[in-house]
Amino acid sequence: MNSGQRTQVLAIGALAGLSIAWGAIPLFVRNDIPSIQLVGARVTFGAVALVAVAAALGRLRVPQVRRWRLVLSGVLLALHWVTFFESIKLTTVAVALAVLYLGPIAAAILAGPLFGEHAGRRIWVALAVALFGTLLVVQPWQTDVVDPAGVGMAALSAALLAGVMLAGKPVAKDLGGLTMATGELIVATVLLAPATYEALTQNGEFIVDFLILGALFTGLAGFVFWESMRHVPVAAVSVVMYLEPASAVVWAALFLGEIPNTLSWIGVILVIVGGLVAASSTGKQQDAIGAQAAM
Repeated sequence: MNSGQRTQVLAIGALAGLSIAWGAIPLFVRNDIPSIQLVGARVTFGAVALVAVAAALGRLRVPQVRRWRLVLSGVLLALHWVTFFESIKLTTVAVALAVLYLGPIAAAILAGPLFGEHAGRRIWVALAVALFGTLLVVQPWQTDVVDPAGVGMAALSAALLAGVMLAGKPVAKDLGGLTMATGELIVATVLLAPATYEALTQNGEFIVDFLILGALFTGLAGFVFWESMRHVPVAAVSVVMYLEPASAVVWAALFLGEIPNTLSWIGVILVIVGGLVAASSTGKQQDAIGAQAAM
């Protein structure tokens, strides 16, 4: 295994750990705090954490290239999280996640014509397995009443997620994961400053939740995500991201007493299998994809 292959394997491993951690986010959303306030606090504390890290490393700077894409990514990110959190409040986590994860599929499909990332057959098989596994995990058909507004919000969030992945990939490749994550969070912080002020003044008792969502699940997580995204094709990233809804079932079982049924556990296994297939595709084919994307 050459250095490029090792980098891709490590990047996929980091994305897998990140996706598993992100599965716990719905635990913080089911409260009476407005979605826009939650997201405002999240991006603000995330930005503060990354600005401190970048300053400590001597890498805090205003980028000279890709600035408009960086701004676009920050705006899309803020809107994606607001609509996602709102969809969780309006409908079940299962339905919200099932609709949301159409976004990575759209990103994987569009990455071909946009970046020249022509993923091989194994990646598409892995994506199909992960998608099917996710449907078994969340089982949206079990819901007696599906709120159309919640489904609509989740669909909009899915489109915005695809936009974030596609708009941000060239920025992360050129500027690095730390600059990318810091920049987009600063943009989102400015955009949502009024909501953040309301969150801190009206819901200060949730400061610990804000810190966890912000510093860990947003700041540090954003850095890891974009640094990994530099080295892995969008289609492979999309496969690994399906670990998030799969892990959400485990988090809910541990902390909410929502014990999944047998079908859900089969789905979790299928998602893991899909991720392993994607990871095993790192090799000459993946190197060729990366070389095409860099041209």
